[in-house]
Amino acid sequence: MEALPFILRPAAATDYDWLWNLKRTTMRPYVELTWATWDDAVQERYFRANYNSDTVQIIVVGGRNAGLLHVEQEPGAIFLANIQVHPDFQNRGLGSAVIRSLLESARSLQLPVRLQVLKVNTAAQRLYARLGFIFSGETPTHQLMRWHPN
Repeated sequence: MEALPFILRPAAATDYDWLWNLKRTTMRPYVELTWATWDDAVQERYFRANYNSDTVQIIVVGGRNAGLLHVEQEPGAIFLANIQVHPDFQNRGLGSAVIRSLLESARSLQLPVRLQVLKVNTAAQRLYARLGFIFSGETPTHQLMRWHPN
């Protein structure tokens, strides 16, 4: 399957509502499985407090917002803080293509990429493993994974 062609554009303040709805759509099932509840007001407050458009990019496919990529540069590593793909664009190779693009950049910089993924999100864990990430630790709620450039 060939991945959907995409571009990344910087997030803007005007993307806030769309991004909040994306989180609610993509993350609610995993939050409920992990913490047994989803409180819209609490989740929105957390999202608002942690939203930083400087490190978030919108994944755009055919002129439509399709997801988000949140990457942070750390000393000696790249942190893949979040990737979310809207259900309309899932299971079409888009997430893999976006992450592969990030890994190509990391390889050119000779930097590892690290991430954390909710333990209940086994589909994402399988995706990361297919892309070369290896298990590097855990917290009570998350698997920690790391990719190293060759």
